[in-house]
Amino acid sequence: MIPCTKTGCHRWFRNKSGLTQHVNVYHPVLPSVNISVPVEQCQESSAGEEHSQVLPDGYGDSGNPLDDPSNSNPLAEYVGPGDRYYRNYHPNLTGRPCDSLGNFLPAGHPAEPLTDMQPDDWSPYSSRLEFELADFLFTRSQMSAANINELLNLWNASLLSTGGQPIFRDSGEMYKTIDSTPLGDVQWEKFSTSYTGERPTENVPPWMNDTYDIWFRSPKEVIRNMLSRPDFSDAIDYRPFREYESATDSRQWEDFMSGDWAWKQADTISRDPATHGSTFVPIILGSDKTTVSVATGQNDYYPLYLSIGNIRNKVRRAHRNGVILIAFLAIPHMDKEHASTDAFRRFRRQLFHSSLAYILHDLMPGMTEPIVMRFGDGHYRRVIFGLGPYIADYEEQVLLACIVRGWCVKCLAMRQALDTDALYRSREHAEALIEEFDLKNLRDEYGIIGDIIPFTSGFPRADIYELIAPDILHQIIKGTFKDHLVEWVESYLKAMHGTAKANAILDDIDRRIAAVAPFTGLRRFPEGRHFKQWTGNDSKALMKVYLPAIEGHVPVEIVRTFRALLEFTYLVRRNVITEETLVTIEDAINRFHKHREIFRESGTVQTFSLPRQHAMKHYPDLIRLFGAPNGLCTSITESKHIDAVKDPYRRTNRNKPLGQMLIINQRLDKLAASRRDFSRRGMLEGSCLTATMQLFSTRDGRAHSNTSEAPGLNRCNEDTDEAVDCPTSIEAHVELARTPQTKRARTVTELAAELNLQHLPTILEEFLLQQLDAYDNCDSDLPEWPTYGNKITVVNATAVLFYAPSDISGIGGMRREYIRSCHSWQNGAPRYDCAFVNTDSGLKGMYGLDIVRILAFFSFVSQSKRYPCAVVRWFDRVGDKPDTDTGMWIVRPAFTAQRRPSIGIIHVDTLYRAAHLIPLYATRPVSRNLKPHHSYDSFTAFYINKFIDHHAFSLLSDSY
Repeated sequence: MIPCTKTGCHRWFRNKSGLTQHVNVYHPVLPSVNISVPVEQCQESSAGEEHSQVLPDGYGDSGNPLDDPSNSNPLAEYVGPGDRYYRNYHPNLTGRPCDSLGNFLPAGHPAEPLTDMQPDDWSPYSSRLEFELADFLFTRSQMSAANINELLNLWNASLLSTGGQPIFRDSGEMYKTIDSTPLGDVQWEKFSTSYTGERPTENVPPWMNDTYDIWFRSPKEVIRNMLSRPDFSDAIDYRPFREYESATDSRQWEDFMSGDWAWKQADTISRDPATHGSTFVPIILGSDKTTVSVATGQNDYYPLYLSIGNIRNKVRRAHRNGVILIAFLAIPHMDKEHASTDAFRRFRRQLFHSSLAYILHDLMPGMTEPIVMRFGDGHYRRVIFGLGPYIADYEEQVLLACIVRGWCVKCLAMRQALDTDALYRSREHAEALIEEFDLKNLRDEYGIIGDIIPFTSGFPRADIYELIAPDILHQIIKGTFKDHLVEWVESYLKAMHGTAKANAILDDIDRRIAAVAPFTGLRRFPEGRHFKQWTGNDSKALMKVYLPAIEGHVPVEIVRTFRALLEFTYLVRRNVITEETLVTIEDAINRFHKHREIFRESGTVQTFSLPRQHAMKHYPDLIRLFGAPNGLCTSITESKHIDAVKDPYRRTNRNKPLGQMLIINQRLDKLAASRRDFSRRGMLEGSCLTATMQLFSTRDGRAHSNTSEAPGLNRCNEDTDEAVDCPTSIEAHVELARTPQTKRARTVTELAAELNLQHLPTILEEFLLQQLDAYDNCDSDLPEWPTYGNKITVVNATAVLFYAPSDISGIGGMRREYIRSCHSWQNGAPRYDCAFVNTDSGLKGMYGLDIVRILAFFSFVSQSKRYPCAVVRWFDRVGDKPDTDTGMWIVRPAFTAQRRPSIGIIHVDTLYRAAHLIPLYATRPVSRNLKPHHSYDSFTAFYINKFIDHHAFSLLSDSY
């Protein structure tokens, strides 16, 4: 029997057909699905027909496979624990397994083994040690060939006295071994192109005679490798779907295949019955020029990256080779005389589009007829390709869409009035305009460059205007925030106060920013904002601390403008976006547009027709189309620049570096593929040392204990948090650092003296009674209370593991951060972090949390049980809701009735995560001598910084 899941409905049904009919009649809330199929294939199912036969998984109640064209209803399945969410899967493109010839397999048919290699076969390496050495030297340490040779010479010399054999004779032998790896092997190819148009009779520009080389790898083979990866098998979507919350039927968007674009593409593809049962594989591309050196002649490269829409956003963002370098595009260089000519600009644009079309041409046959590929779960499936979103900044978007700079790449709004409502651009409309108007009218009236052929023109179902992805980094963070609002604040202050006073105010803002208390992963601004080269990470860091720094120096409308923009940014970066979130996003856009008017009214700016600000209007529609934007941001491709371009360039000898960079990338891919293969076969468990010791002890008949510690717990001296690949858990896990501090207190008495808390023993006794659930019922005198040993162990940090999928995290969404409490941090000033403490798990957000400052972490033993604890100072909330201007909660240090600081001891399990506080500066100038470690001791009220990261934003935004 199948229940109806609608709230308040208690009907049960014998089959899915009956349930479907009931939902359509009594709960008509789901979107209708229109699939174009031949009329003779549509069959109506009887609502009253009952089936007693138990059918295998993958078949409908009629006995037909669920991906059979006779099934026109979406396939619904619960997902996640507790049936809280369900998905409607596309009924035709269902990712059904087949054999290597493309013949569909019956439901439940087992997959063939991915390999027949034995778990002790390290080919082409001779042993684990040989592989791990090659991987360490080439991938992790990136050692030069000369240094590798020197290291191997020393190592091999040490083996002579024992008669041991060298691992590698030299770097050449190591490189040869890596190159012989068949896994991950997609060869680089090259094609050349040159100008073929009309030439002037004399003074021919050099670019017309030059030949341009484009290096690339077959995108089809790259995709084949990506789909076959076993480590992606649990993080890949085989079918387009729409996801809903069961209780409310409210839709939500997360990964790419949850968006409407993938579903609509599947509708179009499945008009051909031969495609039914296939897997739709959207191709995600990204490109951007990058500079690798400023000291040599040729320092610019133009990498092209590829990913697929099936892998989930957290994989694409987790730097797990979910984005692959597939080409280096040509960059025509020209002197100033010819660089600005229309002919050269036209050639440069067309070279870009023609190169992309050529590189992608081997995907064309698979866009209309299915081809068979093997997946990481061992099954073969029929695959249909399609050009998907393109990740690019605005300058690249203009090039892709063949429009004039200053116009919107998504809609037809005039460049002088971008915020007016306008229709979306489309391929069909642009082609009609190009046929109707001359080039000048196209440029002036529609912003279209009509003499360039977009690379998408020859591919089916590809509309470049639709495929331009949102770009949070350049449109919002670096564009609207840093380049617009931050600069406007400076201009506003100079317009209102004059240059001299404005500079004094700006200096105070810089001192406020520099004095912010340290926090894990927070970039420092010791000299304020005045440095020339801003990176994306610099802009992100400034966003976290800028709002409280300007409060008191600017009108409330400017504060609210920043708040609206920051909230918009953090909302669109969420891992999961619900219909409710979309409403909040649109509200943030409206508030931003309302409050930013102060800049125009004050004469700071004359117009808001700025493409990057204008792009905010399109985010709600783009989220519905492509899912959460954090999986399509240029921050993904920019971080890939480091691994695929900048680091390989630094490893070259600078003599024709591109060829060396290609080889380096290929070897990196081979080593990564080998590591995945060995890991899948269980050959890389533990460390190489413990595995070798275990092998020898087994041969000698002796047992060997594994003394390795949990990863990450001994990295407390690093001021970075970590993405952790481990099973997903919504509950936070807290563990004290494992290194005791021998130079700190070793008894309760010593700790009391160290912290200047003479009543600490009494507080500890009260804590212990609370832990034993005896406090409320205990009428005994103090000497009869539970005892404890005076000996304690003090540590400097606690590791907190929690679920934070919107931040940089592991594939399971888990993230580890450190809360620190120490007299000297990195041989410098003291550091005593703040943290959230769970005080009422039944309440949302800050209503169930309190803020404490950690004065010490320690553990002690009572009645044979160890208690990990923290000495804390409590904070009180100011008011029962966040501040109306900044949107942040305010707290202040708590005091007892005797006006003493409120001190307590808590179990570390009550800690939720670290908290970051920023002072309420108001109009009070900040002393030049104020240092970050003074921040928490020098002010009486603080904002709880909800912008410190995305997890904190979600946590604190759930309170209201």
